[in-house]
Amino acid sequence: MLQTQCDAAYVINNLARFFFECESFLFRKCINILPFMENKELCLVCQDFSSGYHYGIPSCNGCKTFFRRTVMKKQKFVCQFDQNCPVDKSIRCACRFCRFEKCLKVGMDKAALQASRDPIGYTKRTKKPEFQPANSINSDESNYGSPERQISPVRTFENTLSLLAVKEKSANELRLSAYLPKRSLKQALCSKSLLNDPIFMNQHATLSSRHSYQELRFITQDDYHYWHERDWFVLTEYAKTFKIFQNMSYHDKAELVRHAAIVIPVLNQVYNSPDHGLDTVVFPDGTYYDRTHEPTRPAGLNRKKYQVLDLVLKPFREMEINFNEFAAFKAITFLNPDADVSLEAKHEINLERVRITKQLFGYMLQKDGLEKAIYRFGRLILMGTTMSKMACESKEAVWIADFFENIGFTSFAKELFFGDN
Repeated sequence: MLQTQCDAAYVINNLARFFFECESFLFRKCINILPFMENKELCLVCQDFSSGYHYGIPSCNGCKTFFRRTVMKKQKFVCQFDQNCPVDKSIRCACRFCRFEKCLKVGMDKAALQASRDPIGYTKRTKKPEFQPANSINSDESNYGSPERQISPVRTFENTLSLLAVKEKSANELRLSAYLPKRSLKQALCSKSLLNDPIFMNQHATLSSRHSYQELRFITQDDYHYWHERDWFVLTEYAKTFKIFQNMSYHDKAELVRHAAIVIPVLNQVYNSPDHGLDTVVFPDGTYYDRTHEPTRPAGLNRKKYQVLDLVLKPFREMEINFNEFAAFKAITFLNPDADVSLEAKHEINLERVRITKQLFGYMLQKDGLEKAIYRFGRLILMGTTMSKMACESKEAVWIADFFENIGFTSFAKELFFGDN
């Protein structure tokens, strides 16, 4: 208990320093614009704050410009998925086909465009004095430039979270497919990511008939094996979508994935589980586990099951984590510099992790407001400590189970947990 309290205190102290040193500018600017944001009409396309009525509906400058350029240039887009991609302020740039279709669906009128008044090209943004309270600029902030530049921190999270959300959507589609190659860990980590291959995804990332159900059934050891193999396969493909991962040595790649081999599958299983209460995790094929003791499984893995329910499932449901927040938190969890990688890799991993963490906080700040964002963000980040401890205990249980041959691991699983040799 004392060790847990010390860990929590350490993380809280670092969170406070992170907030006040790294995000001080973001805090000041967001506090200044919050009163304005509360009364602003929303864009019907992406739910961002509108800048007025454009082509028949309230819309933001981004969606207004996108609609104008698409119509004037007579552009045609193709959806890489099922023509039902989410379009909101944090992921509106991910699929242009679905974004344009939503523009039409909510009432944007092509006939409202006039070639003489709607030229294609750069249009200077209208200065918005309401974003810049009279007392908001002082001597130590004057170097931040124009009013447009001063509100940019609120927008910087959009591209980052959009990319992470697209990665997560593709990863889940691959997880639900029937595709599962047999290969070594080195083959998996040194090949190109299948998630970045649109031809492969169109051909193979389709829902498997096995991954649907009419009724639930309690999970068996074979079911655990099946979903662990699928989640580890998807983990290797997910890892390769990060540029910093692509530039690592094979040793660093293997160690980073090895470090994430427990926690990332847990996050996938919990977040994608249909809601059957706080004591049940359901897999896509209808298998489930709950607090029922499983005498055929090692005690350490039974304990891990209870930890997942208490330390991951319950907080996720209580905080009502949305898709963008989950995608960012999963990336933060994966990019863990505590993995046994080189010093150079630790540095690069930490830089990318901090960057995504800051973007996640900016997103939550705009979505939830200052007080709620601090509470939800702090609670979410603190989950990382408990999940790391859970992962360490689970790996010990895996090693013990392998020693006593309680579980029949595949060759890929042995490489992943115990090394290539």
